[in-house]
Amino acid sequence: MANTLIHESRRLLLPLDTVVDALIELDVKHGRWPAGAQLAEVSTIDGADESARGVVMSIRVPGKTEVAQRTYLLPIIAAAIVNYCLAMRVPMPRSSTKAIQIVPEGIALQLENTLTLQRRHAEPPSIRVVTAQSAPEGARADAAENPPAATETPESAGSVVEPRAGSDGQTESDAQ
Repeated sequence: MANTLIHESRRLLLPLDTVVDALIELDVKHGRWPAGAQLAEVSTIDGADESARGVVMSIRVPGKTEVAQRTYLLPIIAAAIVNYCLAMRVPMPRSSTKAIQIVPEGIALQLENTLTLQRRHAEPPSIRVVTAQSAPEGARADAAENPPAATETPESAGSVVEPRAGSDGQTESDAQ
């Protein structure tokens, strides 16, 4: 049988405070975060120059009077977000392409993935898409009068759906 494609697109939007937490966690993991350091200020740099976009954190290290600034560019921010999501058990396909951008709400990580699966049934004939406005008048009226009998939901998968009785007392299966 032929293969079929499924395209997945997900957007993870992290507020800036979560991104800061992810950056600190990555620095701690790699031994780059000073013990007892405190955040003094956090700001984002967004602009036309892609290579300059990022997050700037000002930190106070115990025993020092000056404030140290650390600049995290988008590739490091993306690595921190991936590390954070893995630690928090947020599913993230390794094979997906990842794009990151600074948005007013925080930092967005876009994941794109294409899965190739083996088709389980024969390929259908060509599929025609009909909108409600372009459907013939009779088809719209018929669809309104005869809605689908039952829809399978994840909760009802595998369960038996009982026929519903109409206003005349007949079940839908009796009426047919």
